[in-house]
Amino acid sequence: MQWAEKLDMAMPRPIRVILRGVGQVFFCGNAVTGLIFLIGLYVGGLIAGLAATVGVVTSTVTAYLLGVSEDDIDFGLYGFNGTLCGPCLFLFLDYTPFLWIYVILASLLSSVVLAALIRILTPYGIPASTSPFVLVCWMFMAAVFSFDALSRGPVLPEPGIPAAIASTDAASAAWLTSMTDQTADLWYTALTKGIAEVMFADSVVVGLLFLLGIAIVSWRGAIMAICGTFVGVLFPILLGANNGLIEMGLYAFNPVLTMMSVGWVFLKPSTGTAFLALIAGILTVICQAGLANFLAPLGLPTLTLPFVMTMWMFLYAASMSKHWKAD
Repeated sequence: MQWAEKLDMAMPRPIRVILRGVGQVFFCGNAVTGLIFLIGLYVGGLIAGLAATVGVVTSTVTAYLLGVSEDDIDFGLYGFNGTLCGPCLFLFLDYTPFLWIYVILASLLSSVVLAALIRILTPYGIPASTSPFVLVCWMFMAAVFSFDALSRGPVLPEPGIPAAIASTDAASAAWLTSMTDQTADLWYTALTKGIAEVMFADSVVVGLLFLLGIAIVSWRGAIMAICGTFVGVLFPILLGANNGLIEMGLYAFNPVLTMMSVGWVFLKPSTGTAFLALIAGILTVICQAGLANFLAPLGLPTLTLPFVMTMWMFLYAASMSKHWKAD
């Protein structure tokens, strides 16, 4: 939307760059969208908002100090991994004052890793995306076992052998066969939280704010996000996944990013790429379940790795195909 672009350019450059970094979590290089996302994070929780702010500022300043491409910095590409590092570490680790230093160090490292991965992946036409965030947060979460000043939080999975789901509970069938008020509410909650969980927010309101921010930049992007969260709810239900995880949106946030990246951002928008994005979104659910079981013995969450891996495979395959073109 033109008014959003005008407001974006009217902002002072430092603020514009920082807010664009927040917006790039959903591929939106617009400061207005970034502001809406940041407001959403503060609505979800003061600590989450502060952690994201510290993260995006640290990673952006680090990029300037590294002397990387100023065009990339100005577009917010060195801000979104830091944005994710802050709320992630505060979610999975117990709070201590030292955790703020931990967030700063992780956000700093995310820009270093991003610069390195851009150098490695550019010849292949593959974006680093959120892979620096995943690698850095895994390292920092695993490192706490060696430090007395930090400890794992109750949300971080306990290391252990993956357990099979013995049976699906009746709620799965109910979601598909009935539309009672309760069932409709479960769908609404799961669909909106699927978007919110991209930034670790367990809130319907935050999900709606994120969707609004995306729609300001692109209606197609917003539609892809909605389709992604729908895939991340319906397909796990059909497979008999854990209902609690589905209702919290934990199966949906990766398909949201996958469908946005394939169906809107990196390939030329068309009916064909929309269909390709749908397939990619469905496969992201399988990838997430597989990675969750693979990582269970290590006690590490999948984070956005299912999205990153699926996106890389589809974009690289598209680059080899005569049917799909990069945008």
